[in-house]
Amino acid sequence: MAVIQPTPAHVLDKETIEQLKKVNTTAVVDVLARNGYEPHYVYMPNVRTMNPGQRLVARAITVRFVPARPDGMAEKPGGEESPEFAAFELAGPGDVIVMESMRNKRMSIGGDIKFLRLKQRGVDGLVCDGGIRDMHTVKDYGVGMWGLDKTSNLGTRVGTPYSTNDTVAVDGILVRPGDYIVADDDGVVVIPRVVAPEIALKAIEYDDLEEWIRVRLDKEQLTPGLYYPPDDEVIAMYRKERAEKNG
Repeated sequence: MAVIQPTPAHVLDKETIEQLKKVNTTAVVDVLARNGYEPHYVYMPNVRTMNPGQRLVARAITVRFVPARPDGMAEKPGGEESPEFAAFELAGPGDVIVMESMRNKRMSIGGDIKFLRLKQRGVDGLVCDGGIRDMHTVKDYGVGMWGLDKTSNLGTRVGTPYSTNDTVAVDGILVRPGDYIVADDDGVVVIPRVVAPEIALKAIEYDDLEEWIRVRLDKEQLTPGLYYPPDDEVIAMYRKERAEKNG
């Protein structure tokens, strides 16, 4: 198990996190694309919310599942040392458990008994590319859940938890421990930890820019193409007007 501690330069402060929680994932995708991280690098195309209305900005602690086979199941640590439970004990407020679950909704990664511990630990969320059991109970735990689907299947017959805090691929998207996960009703996006502070600030500004464009278009009753998508000239107009307003 690798315990990776992001350097202070890669950690978002609480104020930035709270501001970023107000930014829709669509704006985060746009900003990442403008900075070299195209959607196929960072956006999970098939993972969706299991409890609508939740918003998440949190650091990733990862778990990797592999296909079940009797010898592998016999060799893996058991009980509280099992890789998913080890991840739960590493996590707390500000963290999200991210599980590589073999892109299979038959792969139940847990339900009410397992995820009670996430509630106890104050973990912000869980993201997986598998199925989630017992959402009728889990929905009340205050933990945001994103997966391929709900399921009643017994996951231990499909996959085995294999490692904690390794680099994983969730829905085909690379996630490294310490990356930031931004998730809402529209989807799940990964902000690589090495660019997280820069991307967060740009996404917050871009969200405000889009609101500025909406207000301007509504007032002027003009085609969106005049200002959108915003080019350097539009961005300069926005920044000038904001500076005058705040100055």
